[in-house]
Amino acid sequence: MSASTRPTSPLAYSYTHTGTEATTGYFSCEPPQDMTMEQALAWLAVHPMDDFMHRHLLRRLGEMSPEELAKLGPTLQASPVLEALFCELCALAPEGSPLRATLTEILEGLSTTSEASPAAIAERLGAYTPLPYIGWAALPDRELHQAWCRLFSDNIQNHRMLPHPEDNDLAPLYADEEPATRPEPPITAVHARLAAAPGTPWSRPPAHETAQKALEVLVENDIIAGVEMRHEASLSPIALLRRWRLDLGVRNGGLAYTLRGEATTYGRGLSLADARASYAMEMVERASSYANVGPEGILGLTRPQPLRKARHSELVAEGLAVLDPNAIPLEVPYRDQPIHWLTGHASEANGNAPTLVPAQMVYLFCNLDEVALFTSSSSTGLASGNTLAEAKVAALTEILERDAEATTPYDRARCFRPATDDPLLRSLLEDYAARGIQIQMQDMTTEWGIPCYTCFVMSSRGKLARGTGAGLDGRRAAISALTETPYPYPRGGASGPGLRGLPERKLEDLPSFTLESPERNLALLEETLASTGHHPVYVELTRADLGLPVVKALIPGLELTADFDDCTRISRRLYRNYLRMGYDI
Repeated sequence: MSASTRPTSPLAYSYTHTGTEATTGYFSCEPPQDMTMEQALAWLAVHPMDDFMHRHLLRRLGEMSPEELAKLGPTLQASPVLEALFCELCALAPEGSPLRATLTEILEGLSTTSEASPAAIAERLGAYTPLPYIGWAALPDRELHQAWCRLFSDNIQNHRMLPHPEDNDLAPLYADEEPATRPEPPITAVHARLAAAPGTPWSRPPAHETAQKALEVLVENDIIAGVEMRHEASLSPIALLRRWRLDLGVRNGGLAYTLRGEATTYGRGLSLADARASYAMEMVERASSYANVGPEGILGLTRPQPLRKARHSELVAEGLAVLDPNAIPLEVPYRDQPIHWLTGHASEANGNAPTLVPAQMVYLFCNLDEVALFTSSSSTGLASGNTLAEAKVAALTEILERDAEATTPYDRARCFRPATDDPLLRSLLEDYAARGIQIQMQDMTTEWGIPCYTCFVMSSRGKLARGTGAGLDGRRAAISALTETPYPYPRGGASGPGLRGLPERKLEDLPSFTLESPERNLALLEETLASTGHHPVYVELTRADLGLPVVKALIPGLELTADFDDCTRISRRLYRNYLRMGYDI
């Protein structure tokens, strides 16, 4: 790179692996290694909505000592981009830390921030950062949500008991919420009605055929980056992994960049064919979920997908059907800023009408010339399939799975030990027991009645490993939860002791609502959701070169993640379920 403070265009970002936790990989998008701090700040001054560069600088500043940050303090007054970075770093720094103290002192010395309210600071600096952290810091109930987040996180992720609502010292999150009786799940009636008129039977292709078809197109398009490998990082008896290549280019607004790197997909199953099909289709899914973008919109799809930058209010005023970003759980409310939109479609139960959707809610690491609606992108609702209907079913059940994780407290009363009459599964459960691995499950089924289960194992050191599965067939959902659980098998050693006195439930006795075909299963899911006023929206991501159906689904009102980080907003439904659970104690 030349000595100039402005890099040449397009900028070459590297998709960089930063860590793995419970078989989930975490990545960042990094500029060239020889880019100096001055060059990065100069780039950001010209391209303030570059999410990748902004996060890169936030990380670099966070690695600096308080003394180094103090030296930059005098330059903040003339650099609103750097001021925004300092405000974000201050908001994210731990309370009482030397970093927070240093940043607070620097910012209080600025005439622009010393007397201004948090809301005024967020409004003024909104043009100099794509990230929502400053707006999050200005939320009046932020600290209350953080306190409840710590409580729920400890319960859901570590299985610590929750206090009874009457004994909880925290202020109520939602004062108008009352514990209520759970209504009858709507899926029972919807299933009975649809099952009364049998449809045309459908046979799913064998797993080895699905895997072969996917691997062939992945090889043809030079996406596969490594050999197939076994791993033992989960309870799955067969677990595979394989690396794949990411290579894309974006020209959007003032941004022009490339993004290249490698990632890993995982496959799990009770057979080699199932595990191979699992990772191959996940690779198709992930390769389709990163967008090549040009002036005409998203490139390389089976159908044209133009982008339009506008405010939500402008699109509504034109009479267009638009997904309200605030209908999807956000850490900070969307304030009608201009963002990029693409075309999806409503569910069949809601007329299948074209519906505009924020592009960044659809694609992963979607760095366009706009503000970011989330602190991090989510793959929830992203799925591939042998057919588009099968992909939609998988997308919906994944959303229902994540939503259940985010809204269902850990409750010992809903836990059980799995048992089975199936010889293969029984031998697997017996082998876990022989190795001292205590397998337990919790019924996570939510108000719609669609089966969902979490499998959990407590390690000998007290660390909890959890996996969750959801689907119309309760048995398959429970098996999915089992194989997803990131406890090493078979050489992970004995677990800690399990819960005593849990009832036993046979997997064959779990509810099943599966119908004859993906189309019928899709109708069942859509109509069940519609009965409570929840209507999915789908965006097809199928690439022209791969030709295998991939879709992103969004269900307004349902949660996307159960990460419970500092910026999490606790949902009303989680709080309501806590109140209901408290009065069941």
